[in-house]
Amino acid sequence: MKSLIVALLMAGASLALSSAAAPASATYPVAPTARDGRNDFNFEFGTWRTHYRLLAKRLAGSHAWYDCYGTSVIRPFWGGRGNLEDGDLKCPNRYIGGMTLRLYDAQTHQWTLWWGTKKLGISPPAQVGHFEANGVGNFYAYDTWHGTPIICRFRWTVVNGDPHFEQAFSVDRGKTWETNWTTDYEHVSSSAKGVWNATSPAGDGHDGFDFLLGTWRTHYMRLRHPLTGSHDWFACDGSAVVRAFWGGSGNIEDGDLRCPTQYIAGITLRLYDPQTRQWSLYWGTQKRGLALPPQVGRFDANGVGDFLAPDTVDGKAVLVRYHWAQHDGNPRFEESFSTNKGKTWELVWTTDYTRSAR
Repeated sequence: MKSLIVALLMAGASLALSSAAAPASATYPVAPTARDGRNDFNFEFGTWRTHYRLLAKRLAGSHAWYDCYGTSVIRPFWGGRGNLEDGDLKCPNRYIGGMTLRLYDAQTHQWTLWWGTKKLGISPPAQVGHFEANGVGNFYAYDTWHGTPIICRFRWTVVNGDPHFEQAFSVDRGKTWETNWTTDYEHVSSSAKGVWNATSPAGDGHDGFDFLLGTWRTHYMRLRHPLTGSHDWFACDGSAVVRAFWGGSGNIEDGDLRCPTQYIAGITLRLYDPQTRQWSLYWGTQKRGLALPPQVGRFDANGVGDFLAPDTVDGKAVLVRYHWAQHDGNPRFEESFSTNKGKTWELVWTTDYTRSAR
């Protein structure tokens, strides 16, 4: 569901994060836990030199591996209950800018992990799981590999004081596993070169959101009942911090909304594709994770950006438009719905940003 914020602010709304590849009766093989795991990824914060080993052919009985090398940086937000890893993989025949977004749900005591690349954006489904008391973290997702239904497992451990990651596939519902990817991390100085401080060609559009970088006070206005002819609006206030990565080709905004009846910790992940010269905008919350698919669009020569995606609201098919502009030097965001393929629009949400000294 694209307009996740709409669901969160309407009575009785809910969102199920699932994959189309998962069978209807699928149950993820993760056990409930009462541990407070919000600090379980703290061991990974910082800057790292990375060594990847990838199985050349998965689920084919192969024993041939190849090596990739790179750098990664992991930054926390929400007081450690979320973190973003962005980095690069230099492989024999290709170069990849990759990222992982990790969000912790304090109610379920589980982490949700979203993997993506600079070229392809976020790749669903998300991995879901937690760390055990012994420090081993297992995260699972139902998926397919070349048409074969699989369970994918991410496993995190610490070996000789440094993080170690393994990805494995199972075709027999977890009875046996084939490891096909490992990553070993070695701590390095924050000045180490990597994809997060690389530069992009001037004028290619990757700097479209540079005006939003920094710390802000936010004021939200929300239409209480969209698509009903209502003119009843309510206000929320909050704060936001926007930080760049991939040399400005990506940025992450984390903040909060203090509304009359609820508090929401929100996040927006923005990824730029230099080939299409378009941005993909992913919105989510600490409780619900990311909503897919993203809004997609670009800025025009005047610095005005429109980003579109289809969605449904209360069972109605809508086109959702995110509109970004600057008013008197301050950023302004507007969200609108259209039920007639963009012929007319109903404004349902606005956000005004004021620069904060914090």
